[in-house]
This record gives sequence, structure tokens and C-alpha cells, in this order.
Amino acid sequence: MKYRILKLIISCVMALLVACVAPTRLNFSCDDPTIDIYIDGEYAGTSLVTYVFPNSKQDVVVTCYEDGKEVYRRTFSKEGRLKNELIDLQIVRDLHYSSGGRKAKTY
Repeated sequence: MKYRILKLIISCVMALLVACVAPTRLNFSCDDPTIDIYIDGEYAGTSLVTYVFPNSKQDVVVTCYEDGKEVYRRTFSKEGRLKNELIDLQIVRDLHYSSGGRKAKTY
């Protein structure tokens, strides 16, 4: 009986330790398959990519390109994030701004 209780306590402590040191993993999703996703300047893929933060790193820059043109850039911090969070990258398109009667199409 004592052996079972000790084994249970050790198992619980090990589970807590593993949960505390589990790496922060961010999953970035983009519905548009023509968008190339880069993380810290390195190509990561399209549609759905996963990034695991090294212990020494606190922030990551996600940049999206379409046909070689930057269409999205944002810095994400691992502080306050869930361990396996999914982030939807919203690429805003075809915004129209009015300036003095002239409309300029931006990307």
C-alpha cells in the first residue's frame, strides 16, 4: 500500500514537472494556399505551420508573402500564450482609401 502511494506521488510530481517545462508551440494558419509563411525570416510553409519556441527566445516575427510581395507582418510573444495555440493569420486585401476624391488601392 505504501509503495502504491509513493508511486502515485512520484507520478504526479513528474507529470507536473513535464507540464511546466513543456515548450510553447504556436500554430499559424492561413486559409489562402498562395501565401508563403516565414518565421524569423525563414520559410516555414503554407496553410498551417508550427513553431516551437526555444527556451532562450521570447518573440517571433511572422511574415507572409504573396508572389514575393510582403502582405503581412506581426511579432508574437510567447509570454501569456497557451502551450499549443492556433493563430489565424488574417490577410487583409483590397482596401480602398479615399484622399481628396482619389481612391488608392492598397495591399
